[in-house]
Amino acid sequence: MKLSILQCWWPLLALASTLHVIEVALQFVSPVLIKMIVRFIDARDGRLFLGILYAVGYFMAPLLQNILSCCFVIHCRRLGMRTWGATSCMVFEKSLRLSQPAAASYGPGAVTNIMQVDSARFDFAFFHLNFIFSMPLMLVLGVVLLYRNLGIAAFTPLLVMGVMFPLNKMLVKRLMNLSRETSIARDARIKVLMEVVHAVRLVKMLAWERRIMDLVRQMRDAEMRRIARFKAFEVLNGLVWQGMPLMLPVLTFGAFLALGGILDTALVFSSLALLDMVRIPMNLFPQALQVVIQVKVGMDRIEGLLSAEEIQ
Repeated sequence: MKLSILQCWWPLLALASTLHVIEVALQFVSPVLIKMIVRFIDARDGRLFLGILYAVGYFMAPLLQNILSCCFVIHCRRLGMRTWGATSCMVFEKSLRLSQPAAASYGPGAVTNIMQVDSARFDFAFFHLNFIFSMPLMLVLGVVLLYRNLGIAAFTPLLVMGVMFPLNKMLVKRLMNLSRETSIARDARIKVLMEVVHAVRLVKMLAWERRIMDLVRQMRDAEMRRIARFKAFEVLNGLVWQGMPLMLPVLTFGAFLALGGILDTALVFSSLALLDMVRIPMNLFPQALQVVIQVKVGMDRIEGLLSAEEIQ
């Protein structure tokens, strides 16, 4: 399925990825120009033309970056909507051709859940998938430019990420398992609801309303418990990655001073701007990772349905 998506949408995906790479590169222009502008002002004997050039560049870089960012978001949403629609159509057509054993194993609840929930996860998938691949680029560019300013202390962000990697790996594994469990519980609940709707006359004739309500409520409670655990691990993962960027300036400048470095105005402003750039992948990583995990689980379920046995 992954190869089919790439074969269908690779031109638009390549265009969106190219725009995103250029956008990421432009984000690092402003921190570099801040250092140049501060040193130009401190020098007081620089050429006026250079000062104007720095100021124009400092204005134009964010402007171009925002334009490219909007174009990137539009193309990613277009990709997501097309994939969502195509996947829903494939799932519906496949459900009409399922053999009797396959139809019994899935049931109307699972098919409806796959169409309404799993296929819909493609809506923002390409947007976050590009961030997953661009975050290492942002981190490398930020560390390289920080190394020019702070030397060996610039590797502090990488050290922090390395320390937190085992915890993040455990959280990711747990999130994937909880996402699968939630999908299974949702399938079971929807299956029961669909059966009740189809047999509503029998339920009314036998006065089973209270019994059916209790059954559905129990299944919904079981589903909500899994959702609550999933959200709790989401919050924990977010706290881990949101808390790390707050420590980066203190740890990085502390390491620089401990190694005998001397801070000046240009160095501080430029390094703070670069640290803000390094924070971006750390802040966006948990959100992007959670979306990619849910898309991966949904894609596995869709592939399982599409590969099910058909009527001969």
